[in-house]
Amino acid sequence: MKLILALSGAVVIAGCSSLPTQVADNRTVCDKEQMERIQARSLNQTSKVDVIWLSCPQIRRDQVKTVS
Repeated sequence: MKLILALSGAVVIAGCSSLPTQVADNRTVCDKEQMERIQARSLNQTSKVDVIWLSCPQIRRDQVKTVS
Protein backbone atom coordinates (compact mmCIF):
# COMPACT_ATOMS: atom_id res chain seq x y z
CA MET A 1 0.00 0.00 0.00
CA LYS A 2 2.83 2.38 0.88
CA LEU A 3 4.50 1.56 -2.43
CA ILE A 4 1.35 2.44 -4.38
CA LEU A 5 0.99 5.75 -2.51
CA ALA A 6 4.65 6.58 -3.05
CA LEU A 7 4.47 5.82 -6.77
CA SER A 8 1.25 7.78 -7.25
CA GLY A 9 2.76 10.72 -5.34
CA ALA A 10 5.82 10.60 -7.58
CA VAL A 11 3.60 10.59 -10.66
CA VAL A 12 1.66 13.63 -9.40
CA ILE A 13 4.85 15.52 -8.62
CA ALA A 14 6.37 14.66 -12.00
CA GLY A 15 3.18 15.69 -13.78
CA CYS A 16 3.07 19.08 -12.05
CA SER A 17 6.71 19.96 -12.47
CA SER A 18 7.57 22.84 -14.75
CA LEU A 19 8.85 22.33 -18.26
CA PRO A 20 12.50 23.00 -19.02
CA THR A 21 13.13 26.59 -20.03
CA GLN A 22 13.54 27.31 -23.72
CA VAL A 23 15.89 29.90 -25.12
CA ALA A 24 14.26 32.31 -27.56
CA ASP A 25 15.79 32.60 -31.01
CA ASN A 26 17.06 36.20 -31.10
CA ARG A 27 18.32 35.95 -34.66
CA THR A 28 15.02 37.13 -36.16
CA VAL A 29 13.27 40.49 -36.05
CA CYS A 30 10.01 41.89 -37.37
CA ASP A 31 10.10 42.84 -41.08
CA LYS A 32 8.23 46.14 -40.93
CA GLU A 33 9.11 47.02 -44.54
CA GLN A 34 7.26 43.94 -45.78
CA MET A 35 4.28 44.84 -43.61
CA GLU A 36 4.21 48.36 -45.09
CA ARG A 37 4.40 46.99 -48.67
CA ILE A 38 1.50 44.62 -48.04
CA GLN A 39 -0.58 47.35 -46.39
CA ALA A 40 0.07 49.74 -49.31
CA ARG A 41 -0.79 47.06 -51.88
CA SER A 42 -4.06 46.29 -50.08
CA LEU A 43 -5.04 49.97 -50.07
CA ASN A 44 -4.28 50.35 -53.80
CA GLN A 45 -6.57 47.49 -54.79
CA THR A 46 -10.10 48.22 -55.93
CA SER A 47 -11.52 45.64 -53.52
CA LYS A 48 -10.06 47.49 -50.48
CA VAL A 49 -8.94 44.37 -48.63
CA ASP A 50 -8.54 44.74 -44.88
CA VAL A 51 -5.25 43.35 -43.60
CA ILE A 52 -5.24 42.04 -40.05
CA TRP A 53 -1.86 40.99 -38.67
CA LEU A 54 -1.83 38.03 -36.31
CA SER A 55 1.95 37.97 -36.14
CA CYS A 56 4.79 39.93 -37.61
CA PRO A 57 6.64 38.50 -40.64
CA GLN A 58 10.13 37.50 -39.54
CA ILE A 59 13.49 38.28 -41.12
CA ARG A 60 16.97 37.27 -40.02
CA ARG A 61 19.00 40.00 -38.32
CA ASP A 62 21.81 39.73 -40.86
CA GLN A 63 19.35 40.67 -43.65
CA VAL A 64 18.21 43.90 -41.98
CA LYS A 65 19.30 47.05 -43.81
CA THR A 66 20.90 49.59 -41.52
CA VAL A 67 19.61 53.16 -41.79
CA SER A 68 22.34 55.75 -41.97
